[in-house]
Amino acid sequence: MDDAVKYSEARNKAIKHIGLSVSSSGKTTEYLQNLGFDRELVREVVDQLIEDGYVDDRKVARKIIRQRSGAKSESRMKLFARLEEAGVSRQLIEQVFDEEDVNDEETIMEVIRDRFPVDSFSDDPREVRNQIAKAVRYLESRGYSTSLAVASFRKLIHDVE
Repeated sequence: MDDAVKYSEARNKAIKHIGLSVSSSGKTTEYLQNLGFDRELVREVVDQLIEDGYVDDRKVARKIIRQRSGAKSESRMKLFARLEEAGVSRQLIEQVFDEEDVNDEETIMEVIRDRFPVDSFSDDPREVRNQIAKAVRYLESRGYSTSLAVASFRKLIHDVE
């Protein structure tokens, strides 16, 4: 098979794989390499797909960040891992985090406000302690540190009082 035919085959398979959405360069590269295409050919195809708008790492990163906002927010570290898994480069992740102003202190407060409104807590201090412990475990599962979770609840409680 000549180079033009291989290029066309790889490009068509990539576009079919991407479908109607936009894909990251990392995921598209991985997909084509798993199909057995040569690295150099994959690089050429992915570069052209970037130029054509089928592959856009920045758009993929922003979409994931938007999907992980409010009650679904995750810590910067967990979001970083999610974006890497999606095939976005480390350098671009840092740039998008700066552009989108992703920081744990703000995102954890979004989760707390959306998921654990102050008026949903019991009047019984023992029950409140259990509710906060459960909420902290939830926040830990989203990648936030225990100390940040506890400090955020303290801040929220003091803001309410």
